[in-house]
Amino acid sequence: MHTIFSPTVSQDSPDYLGRLVISYSRVYTVVRTRQRYDILELFIATPEGQDGRPYGQWVSAHGIAEPYRTIIHWHPNTEFREDQSSCEALYQSVLQADAIRAQEKAKAKQERRERESRCEAFWKEHTPEWAKGYIVAELREAISDIMTDYIVHRVTERVLLGFSKSDRNNFREMRKLAATFGPTEKLATEGEENRENYAGGSGYYLSGPYRHSGWTIRKENFKYGLPRGSQAVLDFSHWLETASR
Repeated sequence: MHTIFSPTVSQDSPDYLGRLVISYSRVYTVVRTRQRYDILELFIATPEGQDGRPYGQWVSAHGIAEPYRTIIHWHPNTEFREDQSSCEALYQSVLQADAIRAQEKAKAKQERRERESRCEAFWKEHTPEWAKGYIVAELREAISDIMTDYIVHRVTERVLLGFSKSDRNNFREMRKLAATFGPTEKLATEGEENRENYAGGSGYYLSGPYRHSGWTIRKENFKYGLPRGSQAVLDFSHWLETASR
């Protein structure tokens, strides 16, 4: 089903154009309005988004609360209205910034795919025939939601430590290879053994005192073949150095 939009709502019916909105402490200006079926939507924009460039998004007018009621609310100066020319200029600047972001995203996607292809080729060339798995060191960075106190993590770096003749998890094996890599050397003796073999868990891995930050060691197997796509991307330099000794 195609979404159908009506022409832009009249600027003074209702009087939303130019009003200020606060979302997560950032101030936005209403620069466009439109009717989507029976829902009035507002395009709120700011000259400086998280990446330092103009940013904007469509939001439902009904989702904006009275001042300070929720994370997205009207500015306390409810009488203020930005002039129409300024609203138009800000809107156009957002469109230009979005066009640049789209180009950057496309370029990054192409570069990412090229790197994945190179790494896939590396696995094919260097994986020993006897290998049933490999040991990888992963650097975790904690990510927290200030509104819910929910903490998760993302992996910012992955390093190949070595290959394994077994596909079974073995913490002794993980500790042995952890000792060969400077950033994980302490995990060889001080690492905590985590067994999160349940839905939503991270499986078996060796870590420091903090689950969501710092280096961890885990084993991956070749049950479904060699790694592909983003899973294939690792830093191989450490393994190449140790393998040549």
